[in-house]
Amino acid sequence: MKIRQTYITSFLTLILAIGWMLSGILSDQGFEAKTKTTLETISSVTVLNSTALEKAKKIKVSGTTEADRLIKIRAEASGTVVSRPVKQGQFVKKDQLICQLYNAGRSSYPKVNAPFDGYLETFSVKEGDYLNTGAVCATIIDPDPMRLIGEVSEKEINFVKVGAKAGAELISGKKVEGVVSFVSTSANKGTRSFRVEIDVKNSDRSIRDGVSAQIEIEGDTILAHRISPSILMLGEAGELGIRTVNEDNQVEFKKIEILEDSMDGIWISGLPRNIKIITIGQEYVFQGQIVNVKEISESPEA
Repeated sequence: MKIRQTYITSFLTLILAIGWMLSGILSDQGFEAKTKTTLETISSVTVLNSTALEKAKKIKVSGTTEADRLIKIRAEASGTVVSRPVKQGQFVKKDQLICQLYNAGRSSYPKVNAPFDGYLETFSVKEGDYLNTGAVCATIIDPDPMRLIGEVSEKEINFVKVGAKAGAELISGKKVEGVVSFVSTSANKGTRSFRVEIDVKNSDRSIRDGVSAQIEIEGDTILAHRISPSILMLGEAGELGIRTVNEDNQVEFKKIEILEDSMDGIWISGLPRNIKIITIGQEYVFQGQIVNVKEISESPEA
């Protein structure tokens, strides 16, 4: 009987020991789960209930000015230059005489006339020089309108349309405005960019041909949000973005693109029309974390 009682006592002791160990494990698991839940929701953030606006994308490129027409006037018959009745820089009308020739062999007086209204830029010959057929007599320029020529990247070319507004600051500091008159269909094989032309009024000849310019084209409108630049951050792959929260107050990272930098903040694209943007506390939370949220409806100061 003593032996049987000993077995029973040992068995009961083992059961109690196992029960105690299991209760400890379960208790630890419950504590860990509770701690994890607490950590996931312990952070509080302030979010902006942001609604996007339709905003034109600004496309900035470097370029140059180029006259509407700039051509070399060539002789259609050979002869000696006997007169140049106009001066360099003078305005000439279409068909006005530029160079008077004399062909002794044929006893004729070939003429070189202006092909269009414009300004005589340069003479290529002097009186007494002999001009062969096809040789250049002078260069004429029509500076109105003046064109701005730029190369737009393949990434942004779809935002540019003929008739779009554009402007530029010339290297002289002069600012001009115009409209897009041409968008190339074929890319430059070397740069993968597309030629864009912008017509600018230049009746006073204040814009010169061949001048460097910083061009800004008003592209198609897209959804844009205004934020403070201070909330920008980098993703795991180094991409520029912001932190947001979804309907479950779970933190997400959204990749964005900067459209415009203004005195009131920056305009960004790549987000849906309505979104909750974390404006305070984004540096203390992580992807997927559930957070306590305080909502505001106005954009923060930049």
